[in-house]
Amino acid sequence: MQEAPRTIETSGLSQTNATQGPLLRARAVILGERLDHRGLGPGGTAMADPVPIAAPSPICAFAFRWGAVVVFGADPVEEAALLAALAPRITNPADSPAEETALIALGAERDGVDAEGVIQLCDAAPERLAVVADALAKSAALAQQEARIAEALDRLEPAVADLRAAGRLRFSSRALHRQIGHALSAHSRNLARVEAADKPEVLWDHPELERLHARLSDEYELRERGAALERKLGWIGNTIQTLLSLIQARRALGLEAAVVALVGIEVAFTLYEHVIRPLWP
Repeated sequence: MQEAPRTIETSGLSQTNATQGPLLRARAVILGERLDHRGLGPGGTAMADPVPIAAPSPICAFAFRWGAVVVFGADPVEEAALLAALAPRITNPADSPAEETALIALGAERDGVDAEGVIQLCDAAPERLAVVADALAKSAALAQQEARIAEALDRLEPAVADLRAAGRLRFSSRALHRQIGHALSAHSRNLARVEAADKPEVLWDHPELERLHARLSDEYELRERGAALERKLGWIGNTIQTLLSLIQARRALGLEAAVVALVGIEVAFTLYEHVIRPLWP
């Protein structure tokens, strides 16, 4: 009589049966703007992204200099302890860290992603996990950028709608400057982020993992989402330039009106002094 499949829970690792293999939980978190990963790599030296982080077995983790950390096989307590240890290395910590999670099935015949979105890996070799970490971290970074861009678009929309409806800007210069400042901040912070279409440097030494990288890139739509963000960033940049031009034109018009008023006052004063006043008895 065949024994029914059993489920065994360990720290971050769930094993269902021999045919499916162990399921490993992976979580990517964007902790801040930058992460100083000097000394985290093997031998205490800085390495190219991603850098493997020394962690207690069976945890595996990778750090990215642009603020991302990806943890494999950790329970919430272990993960929180690891992230807390990295906190002093973070520049401009995120108020609400973006994240991406995935399940990984080990022992597959070939690397890929199944219909349920479970990542299939032949084994848990560091280079394979590094490719997965790259995809998860970039997906989390894109989610953070998408939220920032959506906020910037929401701030610019009232000014654009007012311009469309009234044909002019009815906002005060200070209010417009605040909106433009928020949009510029989102624009610059996103331009400085990771390029989603870039391949991980680990592929230079392991070209056999190109197919896995391509499959993960398709699964998380990294290229499409990156291209969509570029279009939105372009729109925001053009809108900011237009609003700044209108503000400058409004200021120039106000300056011209002031000059005309001053000239009018000077003419009136001259007429009074040389024409009207001499006529008085």
